[in-house]
Amino acid sequence: MADPADIAHLLRRTEFVARPARMSELSSLSIAAAVDNIIDFAPNGDPQLPSSLQGPPVSSGWEQYVEACNWWVGAMASRPRPFQEKMTLFWHGHFVSSWDDVDQGYQMMLQNQLYRSQALGNYRTLAQAMALEPAMLVYLSNAGNVKGQPNQNFARELMELFLLGVGNYTEADVEAVARAWTGYNYDWTTKQYVYRATKHDSGDKTFFGVTKPWTGPQTIDEILVDNTQKRLVAAKWIAKKLWEFLAHPGPPPGVVDALAGEFVSQGMELKPLLRALLNRPEFYTVTAKQGLVRTPIEWFVALCVHTGLSSDEMGLSWRGESTGQRIYAPPNVSGWRPNAYWLNTSAISGRASLARSVTWHLRNAGGFDNLYSLTPTAAVDFVANYFGVAPLSATTRTALINAHTAERATTKGNNWWAPTNLLTMTMLCPEFHMS
Repeated sequence: MADPADIAHLLRRTEFVARPARMSELSSLSIAAAVDNIIDFAPNGDPQLPSSLQGPPVSSGWEQYVEACNWWVGAMASRPRPFQEKMTLFWHGHFVSSWDDVDQGYQMMLQNQLYRSQALGNYRTLAQAMALEPAMLVYLSNAGNVKGQPNQNFARELMELFLLGVGNYTEADVEAVARAWTGYNYDWTTKQYVYRATKHDSGDKTFFGVTKPWTGPQTIDEILVDNTQKRLVAAKWIAKKLWEFLAHPGPPPGVVDALAGEFVSQGMELKPLLRALLNRPEFYTVTAKQGLVRTPIEWFVALCVHTGLSSDEMGLSWRGESTGQRIYAPPNVSGWRPNAYWLNTSAISGRASLARSVTWHLRNAGGFDNLYSLTPTAAVDFVANYFGVAPLSATTRTALINAHTAERATTKGNNWWAPTNLLTMTMLCPEFHMS
């Protein structure tokens, strides 16, 4: 039987929140059995996009964006196995496109669905499909990449950010890959991927020292399947990114190499890689448990789960800007930065504004008036349990008790502001910012 603290940590990192029902479900299991449960997406069925998000907007693009935000945050908060949505979020920040830049916003949703359906599938299959998604074709300029005028945007990012990392290719390789992807275009009339044989450069190209008439898909296969040296580099690249997304920055010595070896031995299948990662003893160290700050999106989801409020009620579609993370709109092709990136005055101010708005919802019609009948200490513990941050650290708990006690003392009888401010402060305490 696993340590309950380890199960709670595992759930927070994979399912956004350690929901009480999931804690009860997994509490009698070993870590290995709990991990197998979490990565089994069968209880989710075959989640599909709403029909309104699969084509051009009926009314306005902004309204479709709002619907898309509310739908996905709702899915993150309500799926029986939310790790599917957590991994969809990972791929969204790795194989990056942005709603603001693609031809049609709904194409971001079709890409989103690809990442959902392939969240723990085969890495090569996912990469090949990603390359031909309309959102990616438009975002990285492969839409008009043609023979005689090769565009290097996609070729460069494919190797620099998506598959290999800097230092594992040359400028000549970028030029070759750009030529290889000519003709894999986008039809601006049908809004679909189209292969134009007459626009493809079928001449010889030298890629990683091999000269032949490379095609676009062959370059991905060379990296992820055929070239054993580059395949291991690619395995280490994605294993490190996944570790830093789920555990903490700076993987311990040996972890990435071990995970990459497992990944390669399993034919670049993602489920065995994630199973191995989540079973690593290093994943359950103090460094790991204290190693990640919740991104704004993860913080939004936690608020939805704990309060029962919807994304729409909290206005998350427009509040993302103020917290520093607009859903479907990474700042650039390198995606969002982790951890300290979220701890700045602007982003924290955005969280504070949302926390205050959530407080008004919670206090509506006498909500949390029961706190008046509790001692300050009991009131703090009650609210901490409500937001899933109990037990609080001694420092945080003492600070909240002292602040709540002082506010109660400012007036005789019931002080409306005391429980109101306690709710807001708890949503902004360090424990609620930690993943």
